[in-house]
Amino acid sequence: DNAYYFMKRGQKDQCIIISGESGAGKTESTKLILNFLAATSGQHSWIEQQILQANPIMEAFGNAKTIRNDNSSRFGKYIDIHFSKTGIIEGAKIEQYLLEKSRIVSQAEDERNYHVFYRLLAGMSAEEKQELSLGKASDYHYLTQGNCLTCEGMDDKEEFSVIKGAMKILSFSNNEQSHIWRQTAVVLHLGNIEFEEHEINNMPACSINNMDC
Repeated sequence: DNAYYFMKRGQKDQCIIISGESGAGKTESTKLILNFLAATSGQHSWIEQQILQANPIMEAFGNAKTIRNDNSSRFGKYIDIHFSKTGIIEGAKIEQYLLEKSRIVSQAEDERNYHVFYRLLAGMSAEEKQELSLGKASDYHYLTQGNCLTCEGMDDKEEFSVIKGAMKILSFSNNEQSHIWRQTAVVLHLGNIEFEEHEINNMPACSINNMDC
């Protein structure tokens, strides 16, 4: 509240830092601040709606279930929101997005990979999954290391619909969405590749054991 009104009265940039340990409420605080700024500007414009709808997409690709928090944000971001001189939101951009990349290939016991993988597998139709050669979450090495495929109180199928709706509001074309899901599926397939070490002409080499993965 103070940051917004100091910006409006003094016509100077303001910065809000949201920090804390896992489970402290950083993700929810960010949502509340964005909702507050959108409501306070009083215009209820399309650009405000787009800013708010970016959250489900960022959370899908950057949040995961951990031991301490079922929707833990595993990334840091810097959001730059632009206002007019009268305090109306005119645009926004994310200038930094620092992801915990190691989670993609390895998870601790009772933790999950990023939400998007489970939501993709739960929400796609059988025909869409067949096109990408996808199966169940339990079929993929990158999703089973934590021995936790579901998250209590979270409906992955329903959340996938939310992601697709948010992408539509943010003007993602069908072709762009298709590319995103293909790349996400590629990560799952890569995790199932098994390599065998051997020698060729006295030089260390390797080959793929399961070409049909």
